[in-house]
Order: sequence, then structure tokens, then C-alpha cells
Amino acid sequence: MNHTSRHTQAIIDLDALVNNYQYIDSLASNSNTIAVIKADAYGHDANEVARALSSKVTCFAVGFIDEALALRRDGINNEILILEGPFNQSDFDIAQKYNFILMLHSDYQIQWLNSMSAEFSGDLWLKVDTGMNRLGFPVGQVDNIISQLTEKQRSKLVLCSHFSTAEQLDNAKPLKQLAALKKLVSKHDCKFSMANSAGILNWPASHGDHTRLGLALYGISPIGDTPITQALIPVMTLQANIIAIHTVPIGETVGYGDIWQAKRETTIATVAIGYADGYPRNAKSGTPVFINGKVVPLVGRVSMDMITVDITDLANTVIGDIVELWGKNINIDIVARHSDSINYELLTRVSKRVPKVIAE
Repeated sequence: MNHTSRHTQAIIDLDALVNNYQYIDSLASNSNTIAVIKADAYGHDANEVARALSSKVTCFAVGFIDEALALRRDGINNEILILEGPFNQSDFDIAQKYNFILMLHSDYQIQWLNSMSAEFSGDLWLKVDTGMNRLGFPVGQVDNIISQLTEKQRSKLVLCSHFSTAEQLDNAKPLKQLAALKKLVSKHDCKFSMANSAGILNWPASHGDHTRLGLALYGISPIGDTPITQALIPVMTLQANIIAIHTVPIGETVGYGDIWQAKRETTIATVAIGYADGYPRNAKSGTPVFINGKVVPLVGRVSMDMITVDITDLANTVIGDIVELWGKNINIDIVARHSDSINYELLTRVSKRVPKVIAE
């Protein structure tokens, strides 16, 4: 039996998603824009996102092969890049069967590749560590790694690296990282991929053959509010409804820990969302929410299933009214700042008990 009694839900605007993809793709028109839909499309429902983009995207990217197989089971036939590469030797066989592109980043993966009885004929990317120091072959080892590949494997090889500070225009490191990668690309006459969302927006020289569009795909700027990002439209709107309204006298507290005290007679609305739904427990009093065209503040501590907000100055509010926690009216970055977090974390932590509803 499927029944949803709460009105707590994440509204997913697929038209906004397509708009964002086409806009960012136009900024890197000479590159193949890969849509990154790992982590359930940053919490937006990977299957729905992939279906919406499948006719416009040649390739999706996910974190690991399990995520790619889930897309295949849902009928998504586009190429899929596995960003973390094979976790087991058998992943090479799966990749070949299902047309997955493997990103190789470590010696053990090369050993698995070389130990295969038949030549692996799928497409390969090599991750090069140009300064992120997380995954990838050191620049000085890349020549040796490429020498271990067959001629056929080298023919479609893509060298890939990842910016650590692409959002910082005044930082010289992105250009150093790009130069290190392009030197290898020139030497080995192969394709390359460097730009993530911030790279696409801030460093046009990094666009290369493939860009990897992640956060900006979902309508959130990785570089702050600038003219180039104002065309982005938030894809997710997280909302819930008011389930109680009551008056708190001066001096009384609200919520666990008594961390907020009324300095005036205050009208409090209790909203059906909490940290079990993915709303950040660290959200401080003053975090904005949007009700009936107005912004009002969170007060008191976030509970497992509820938050409380001050609606004293909001006339005509009633039980059942919808509250936007973030989306088109409340910038998720503002919520993240009030919560000592980042937009990526908030999006990907929306829990399974919050239905994803496709906007009409």
C-alpha cells in the first residue's frame, strides 16, 4: 500500500535541469559535456534525471559501477563513465558488456587490466594527479602507465585530472594543474578532461575534449552569484507543511536545549521536517525559510521530524501552509552557511523518506 500523509517532499524540476544542461553546454560548445549523476544525481533521483537528459547527453558519469548498472536496469543506454573505476577485476568484464567507460587511477587496476586473458576493448580514461592528491597516477608515472596499454587501448585514451581550487579565480594553482595535464596530452596525442562545473565557468582553457558537469547541472553555482551563473535554475525545491501554530510568551524557550528564548510574544509554526529527512541539524536560529511570499527565521534546535519557525510578522498563516526550505526562493547556499555545511552535502543528504516528486 502506497500512502503519503505528510506533504514533506522534494520537488524536482526537470525542465530546469534541461535548461541548465543546455546553458552550460553552450559555454563549452567545442567540448562534450558529460552529465555527472553520481550519488543519485546529487539527491535528485538519477533515473529521472537520466531519462530527462538521455536524448541530449552522449555520456553520463557516476561514482562506481553499481550506480551504472542501476541506470542500465532502468533502460538508460547512453555511455556511462565510472569515475572511481573498477573495484574488482570482474568490473572490466561488466564494463565491456554494458558499454561502461572505466577511469583507471591506481597500479592495481593496471595489473588487473594486463592480467586479462583477452584484450580489454572498452574505452579507458587515466586519472592523473596534478595536485588534488586524492586519486590518480603521479605525473611522472604516466608515461610508464601508458606504455603498458595496447595500441587499441591507447587509440581512444582520455587523460583526466581534477581541479582542487577551480572556484578561486585569484589562485594560480588551476593553471598549473592544467599545464601539467596538457603537457602529457600533447606528448601522447590523446584527448583530455579537466573541467568540472567551476572549471567550465572560470577556466575556459580547461574545457578540452570532455567537461564534467556536476553541481551547476542542478542549478547551483559553484562560484557564487555572478552574471554567468544567473541563468541557472535550482532543480530541487525542498518543502514541508505547517502542522501546528501556537503562541509563546516572553521569556519562554522553544525546542531541545532551550537555545532560543522569546524576546517578545511570539507566534511559532511547527513544520513537518527534521534532520531525519536531511534538513541539517546544525541549522542555526535565523536560518531562512519561505512561507506565503515572505522569508521568516528558524528558531530553536532542529528536531528529528520537526523544525519551528517564527511567524509573528506573517499574517494569515494557517496550518497546512507550505514552507520552502530551499529552492527557487531560498538559496541553498544560505542554508548551508547557517549550518556550517556546503550545498553538495545538503542535496545528497535528503533522506529516502522524503518523496521525490516531478514538477508538473
